[in-house]
Amino acid sequence: MTSSGNLVADLDGDGTADHVSSSSLTGADLTITFGAGAGAGAEDGRGTKVGPRDLVGDRGEDAEDVLAVVADFDQDGWNDLFVVATDAFGGDDALEPDVSELRLGPFSARGRGQSDHHVDLTEPRAVAVADYNDDRYPDLASYGHEGDGVYMTWARLGSEEGLDRKPDEMNRRYMREADQTDQKTPESLPEADPTTFYPPCDGDGDGDGSAAKEPPKSRQRAAKESAPADTARVAVT
Repeated sequence: MTSSGNLVADLDGDGTADHVSSSSLTGADLTITFGAGAGAGAEDGRGTKVGPRDLVGDRGEDAEDVLAVVADFDQDGWNDLFVVATDAFGGDDALEPDVSELRLGPFSARGRGQSDHHVDLTEPRAVAVADYNDDRYPDLASYGHEGDGVYMTWARLGSEEGLDRKPDEMNRRYMREADQTDQKTPESLPEADPTTFYPPCDGDGDGDGSAAKEPPKSRQRAAKESAPADTARVAVT
């Protein structure tokens, strides 16, 4: 995590540092610059910039709200992508999102990950990386319409399997009723300090300004074997 609040990591496994730019690394304003490299990268015009609508795919690109989160939810050394797309408000009944998926990393500039996993959420209108239970796994916080004008925040807890797929006894304890708001990040939505899960860095995470180092050979082989066609290997930053 740089001093300006950007995440620098190899997201697509090609050995080159990518940049995630957003005050909270989440939401509609999230921007990823693939191939930016260490250092200025994203600011000097290098790389390919994409946002949530570029990542979500055909099923959700025309939705009213398209949001994304980047975090290593399963703590395997690869950053994962959570993306959700929801149509415009439809009245008293809560809407099911067109897309609500955890895509395990490494993932490509088209939002293609190692595998996709549906996450059950009700009409999500805001999402954030949270830390509900003070463990080593990032969690997902979601704010949305429950129905009949009731708004809630929900938790999906991170684990070695990624994120909870459905409501359960553990994550329901963090569910809270919330006020209706048009804020991109509602005050009722808990957010973790990004440095909780990412160490400070000046480019690659080790503080020396150099490019990201390659992972052990065993991890490179595992990434290469499981990566989609447009990814090659993963570097841990």
